[in-house]
Order: sequence, then C-alpha cells, then structure tokens
Amino acid sequence: MNKDDARKLIAIVAAKKLEGYTKNDFLTSLSFKRALIPPDLIDRFIEGCLKDKLLVEKNGKYVPNFNSDGVIVPLDFTVDPDRLFMDSGERPLIDRLLDTAASSGRMTKKEAIVRAKELIKNMRYIDIETAIITVLSDNNIDVRQFVLEKEKNILRNQ
Repeated sequence: MNKDDARKLIAIVAAKKLEGYTKNDFLTSLSFKRALIPPDLIDRFIEGCLKDKLLVEKNGKYVPNFNSDGVIVPLDFTVDPDRLFMDSGERPLIDRLLDTAASSGRMTKKEAIVRAKELIKNMRYIDIETAIITVLSDNNIDVRQFVLEKEKNILRNQ
C-alpha cells in the first residue's frame, strides 16, 4: 500500500475530529463526498491501513496511528487505486524510505532528503539510500527491513 496516499486519505476522514471513525465515515468521506475511492474498495483500504499500522482499531472504531493534523492534502489530490494498493516491494528503495519518513509523522520527505544530503556532504563512501536510512534511524524510525534489504543488495552486487 502507498502509505503517503493512505495517510492523506485518512487525514481527509480525520478532519471531523472524532474519537474514532467507522467504515461508514470512510465510505461517506472518500467515496461519496470526494469520489476518491470506489465504494467497493473501502474494505480493502481499511484492511491495508490496519495491516500497515496506519490505523488501529479501538472499541469497534478506527483511529489514525499518526498525527493527522500534520498531513497536508492538496486541493487537487486524486487517487489511483492501482498505485494506492501497489505492493511496496515493487517500488524503489528510496521511494519506500521516503514514504516511511513521511508516514512516521516525525519528518517530511523533503526534510529527510535535506538531512541526508548534509550527511553525504561529509562522507565519501555512502550513497543517498544509506544516508536516508541513517537519518531515519537517528529519528527513532524503524528501518530494520530496509537495512536487511540494503545488505542483500550490496552482497548481490559484489
């Protein structure tokens, strides 16, 4: 699942400032009011968000697992269902790292890139992916899966 788009969709629903949201809240906001997701994909969207821990279930309602107030949703925001439900393993590592940074709520994609470039400027033998992994790790964002993937890529290329 594309976590960046999913966070924006959750933020649209969370604009109501309730304690939790039902499936009908997602259906009404995302399918009927905004026409962003077809109604038949709402269940799949909620399941994907629960799996990716963007939503948690409390007392039969869904609650965002991040600060939705900090998510900026452009007025012209649209969703491509194929892109939204794309397996994250199909996307380049750097895109997934930046999505992780943004979905953590601790930093934006731009902020992660700026910090990584500052780190690279003083280092000679690291690439941008390694720098972003370092920046995320320094900000207490779980990067274990990316470290393992990066190690496998390095070993494969030797």
